[in-house]
Amino acid sequence: TKLTDHWILGDNSLEGTLPPEIGSLQFLQSLSISGNFLSGTLPHEIGNLKDLSELYLNANNFTGTFPSEIGNLKKLNELNLGTNELTGTAPLGLWKLNKLIFLSLESNQLSGTLPSEFGNLIELTALDLSENQFSGKLPSELGNLSKLAELDVHNNQLSGTLPSELGYLSNLTKLDLSYNIFMGTLPSNIGNLNILTTLDLVSNQLTGTLPSELGNLKKLTLLYLYYNQFTGTLPSELGSLQEMIELMISVNLFNGTLPTEIGNLKELRSVRFNENQLTGTIPTELGRLKMLEHLFLFSNKFSGTIPSELGQLTSLTYFSIYRNQFFGTLPSWLGDFRELYQLYVGGNQFTGTLPSELGLLKEMTFFGIETNKFNGTLPSWIGDFRYLNLLWLQNNQFTGTFPLDIENLPNLVDFCLNDNNFTGSLPREREALWTCT
Repeated sequence: TKLTDHWILGDNSLEGTLPPEIGSLQFLQSLSISGNFLSGTLPHEIGNLKDLSELYLNANNFTGTFPSEIGNLKKLNELNLGTNELTGTAPLGLWKLNKLIFLSLESNQLSGTLPSEFGNLIELTALDLSENQFSGKLPSELGNLSKLAELDVHNNQLSGTLPSELGYLSNLTKLDLSYNIFMGTLPSNIGNLNILTTLDLVSNQLTGTLPSELGNLKKLTLLYLYYNQFTGTLPSELGSLQEMIELMISVNLFNGTLPTEIGNLKELRSVRFNENQLTGTIPTELGRLKMLEHLFLFSNKFSGTIPSELGQLTSLTYFSIYRNQFFGTLPSWLGDFRELYQLYVGGNQFTGTLPSELGLLKEMTFFGIETNKFNGTLPSWIGDFRYLNLLWLQNNQFTGTFPLDIENLPNLVDFCLNDNNFTGSLPREREALWTCT
């Protein structure tokens, strides 16, 4: 019977519908037909497979409503109906399958609220309801799912405040609540989730300050908070998250200075603090982040000069600090950033000439230095940036003739020269590209 009670037919390019006769295979313990081209509605007779422990129907083209008879499959441990076109509400019986360990309904068009019976799934270790149309609040009974390691409900229409019971889920390693309509503050007992590696709250309406208890999440590698309405200063306890790889808090209302403790996060690859109201100078301690590849500080209220300690960040590929109040000259050590694709320092108060060392940045695709007070002649080495797409030089104090070999760069699609003091002529056929606001 071992050959017949487990039907594994995934990724076989099967077409057609799932026939109602499937319900006669009552000996089945495992049925996997994922990754095919099956369509039509799911037959109600599937509820006859009372011995089924694993049901994988994901990655097909099934339509229609969720058959309530699935609630009869009391022995189910694993259920995956993800990546189909199912509609309507999930039947109440689903939330009573208290032997479920894994449940995925992701990427359908399911709607309705999550009932309190949600809390019956006490054996669940992974739950993925993402990319549906679920609405209403996260039920407080969620706190009963003490074995849950992964919770993903991103891209729904869930709302209300985050239940404090989230703090009971001490086995969570991944929590993704992004792209919903959650509001209110981040519960301080989120700090109880001390083996959490991913916390994604992107694109909600969360407010208030970040709790200092975030510093308890010592295993956290990914922290995504962008597109919310968080306020206040960044807690110094963020410096305790020493396994952090990506720290993204852009597009909020954070203010105050950057905590120097961020310099402790030696594993960081990406820092995105852009589009907040942060002030003060760039902490010299950021120079310790030797693994950093992306540094986005643009659209804040930072001031001062670029600290020389940042010259140690030779792995940078993106360095964007535009629309701040930085001043001084561009440091020559920027030429050590040989992997740099984008350098964007526009909208500041930089002065002086462009250092010749910038000519070493042969991988550059975007060079934006507009709306500063740079002067002198435009160096010919810009004509060596063969990968350059965007060159924004407008609204500075450059003089002399424009190097015509720049205009011949093979990948250049947009370059802006206006509001400088260039002399001589420019090719008329590219005139539409010279002027930018």
